[in-house]
Amino acid sequence: MNKLDLSTLSLNPFRKLRDEWALLASGKEGDFNMMTVSWGGFGQLWRTDVCTVYVRQSRYTMEFMDKNEYYTLIFLKEGHKDALGVLGSKSGRDIDKMAGAGLTPVFTPEGCPTFAEAELTFVCRKMYKDTMPKENFLDTKAYDECYPDNDIHSMFVGEVVAVYGG
Repeated sequence: MNKLDLSTLSLNPFRKLRDEWALLASGKEGDFNMMTVSWGGFGQLWRTDVCTVYVRQSRYTMEFMDKNEYYTLIFLKEGHKDALGVLGSKSGRDIDKMAGAGLTPVFTPEGCPTFAEAELTFVCRKMYKDTMPKENFLDTKAYDECYPDNDIHSMFVGEVVAVYGG
């Protein structure tokens, strides 16, 4: 795991998240969870480089996001789409997701979870959290299509404090 200079990264965040997917993880060694994500963003907010992620209220990962100061957004190397499928369709409440994923957990110098199979790992310190209630949607079609059961997301904005390449 090599620490990278954020200013040297060259990636298309739209393609990276939408097409390759990522893992969102939070916790510490012996007590962490992860889930597959394809929604999120990178940018500049409050004079800070940030990564924004979204987690449904019902997800087990939400418990880890709420109780930990950091989260990681992890892009795996090619050849791990099956692992992303397992980690996105099973709950850590019910099974040991790591057993079926075939990934090797490792931890950043900050103590955050990532995987030996990671191509890129963004370590983010939580700065802001908000829910996405129906009354805040200006485009009600988006709400109706994405939240038919009202299982809304919370949005987390995190300062990117480190980036590691595998």
